[in-house]
Amino acid sequence: MGLSEAEARARGYEVSVNVMPLTAVAKGMVHGRGGMVKVVAEEGGGRVLGVHLVGPHVSEMIAESQLIVGWDAEPADVARHIHAHPTLSEAVGEAFLTLSDRGLHQQ
Repeated sequence: MGLSEAEARARGYEVSVNVMPLTAVAKGMVHGRGGMVKVVAEEGGGRVLGVHLVGPHVSEMIAESQLIVGWDAEPADVARHIHAHPTLSEAVGEAFLTLSDRGLHQQ
């Protein structure tokens, strides 16, 4: 959903990028098939330019990604919301927490 890292840079954005493996959260470990959440945002906590999902069952997380990009949310906006445990959406929440300097499992 939204711009890829390369597209954002080509359009002149300075970006912050975070990649969160799905296997870093409990539900991802249960599935054991890899995957990731990649977030591309404007440098310095600016708006989210793209959210990219790869892995099992990520189709269930597309709607949230569309809302994040479509409403020009910033990482801190998303980080405020609960992403339940154990779900794959925990990886989405963690990716945004990390970009907001509040990561639980990433630094």
